[in-house]
Amino acid sequence: MPLWIARRAVPAVWRRVPWKMVWVVAVWLVEKGRERVKDNLTKKEQQELLRLVKKSKGRPNALAQRDRTRLKNIAGKAIRG
Repeated sequence: MPLWIARRAVPAVWRRVPWKMVWVVAVWLVEKGRERVKDNLTKKEQQELLRLVKKSKGRPNALAQRDRTRLKNIAGKAIRG
């Protein structure tokens, strides 16, 4: 994972990250960041991350605001540890 993304993953900053970056990070986690996901998320959170990524199809409007916030929080937790 690029270091600049990890540095910006601090919880306070993560809330202000644009949707495009959240989407890129979430897709990276699902496709290549499996170790981070397994180490940092519970089984339920792993399933929810995959469900939300599939449901959104890259469009923030495809998710409710609550789901967008949840996806940001799960992706942030997966990166930060």
